[in-house]
Amino acid sequence: MTQTWRLQEETDAALAALRAMVAIADSTVGRNTEQLTLTQFRALRVVADRTPVTMGKVARELALNPSSVTRACDRLVTLNLLEKAANPLNRRETLLAPTAAGRQLVERVDHDRRQVLTAVLDRLDPEARAAVTIAFGRFAGAVEAYESDFPSLLRDANQITRK
Repeated sequence: MTQTWRLQEETDAALAALRAMVAIADSTVGRNTEQLTLTQFRALRVVADRTPVTMGKVARELALNPSSVTRACDRLVTLNLLEKAANPLNRRETLLAPTAAGRQLVERVDHDRRQVLTAVLDRLDPEARAAVTIAFGRFAGAVEAYESDFPSLLRDANQITRK
């Protein structure tokens, strides 16, 4: 029972950290543009990080329905944040690339996020800040290593809760 309680406590702490990070993500996107949803910004981020990239790759990266990604990217094109072009190697695919304005937006959001995170980390004593920094790095590494497992983990979790 103690092990289950401890795991629940650790999971709750991670969930609280996730909520805090989402709040930072939401506020920094909202501050820089009221015209974009978080999904649209996430699509822009994937394109900026992986240019040139196909619409299908963006959908897989975000684990979203391709039609949702198409709508998000069409909005980004309308706002002059993305450019679309036919893939010369496969005419059925659409390649995406950020415009200069799209790259600048991603850079502004990153800058704001760094400022907020710096201010939050600055409020911790040096020992706690060092521990949090190490923990964030390890957590991010674990997420990256197991990210492809998320769909099966969610499916397994849903099956457990239905029983």
